[in-house]
Amino acid sequence: MISIVSTTNSNFVTPLATLYRSILVNNPTNDFAFYIFADQLTAEDKLQLNRLEIDYTNCHKVAYLSVDESLFQQVVTDERIVKSAYYRIYTADLLPELDRILYLDCDLICTSDISELWQTNLNGKVIAAVEDAGYVPRLAEMGIKAEQPFYFNSGVMLIDLKRWRDENLTSKVMAFINHHPEKLKYHDQDALNAVLADKWYYLHPKYNMQSRLIRHEQVHPLAPGEILAEEARQAPVLIHYSGRSKPWIEFGVRPHPLRNEYWKYAPKTLRLTTSKQIS
Repeated sequence: MISIVSTTNSNFVTPLATLYRSILVNNPTNDFAFYIFADQLTAEDKLQLNRLEIDYTNCHKVAYLSVDESLFQQVVTDERIVKSAYYRIYTADLLPELDRILYLDCDLICTSDISELWQTNLNGKVIAAVEDAGYVPRLAEMGIKAEQPFYFNSGVMLIDLKRWRDENLTSKVMAFINHHPEKLKYHDQDALNAVLADKWYYLHPKYNMQSRLIRHEQVHPLAPGEILAEEARQAPVLIHYSGRSKPWIEFGVRPHPLRNEYWKYAPKTLRLTTSKQIS
């Protein structure tokens, strides 16, 4: 059983259902349990997600998680990142029966089998993730000292929940968020990187093919990293529509070069989303 967790609100229900549909279609021999931090979803929203259990035999369950909103009164938000984006920090606490989970942002599409990703040996690390394609020195900018100064994108994270609990990381991440709001340029992603510096395993970028990589907007500062980036461009497993360019937004932004991958799995009748983008 592959366990997946995501966070969504009403604006992103259709993209999330489309992501899950792409996973189920491309992984027919694997069973899946989906856990969702739901921020004020309507009955219609939940019906769209719950229908996955009916439409796909490998969808074992769709379950909803709730967290005390008062825990997030002081978090840094903006027009693109809402308070509910922080809920994922409590995944390990709310799913004590699980030892491993794959966190996925809503704005992703799966193109092939993710068994190899799920079975990744974390080599004692708490999470596995892909380096952020901006290649910015965020750890140094936040004053975080680390042996490896790399900064990961939190849109795809394979998490060792047992180790997370053993190291009391929920409290540590929330403490950083509450005590250092001035450092959170990229919100909880900054906090996760600060606390998990040197505690994360480097995944191949094919598992989080970010928009900047697709568009060749950045060149990796290290030659081996650029080789991996080119491999990912040729055969991405998880496409991340990071930034403002989303396939379901038809105006005001530059079209994403891989937008058609999304439409392979999107429902024929699709509610267009024009606000509250997730990066």
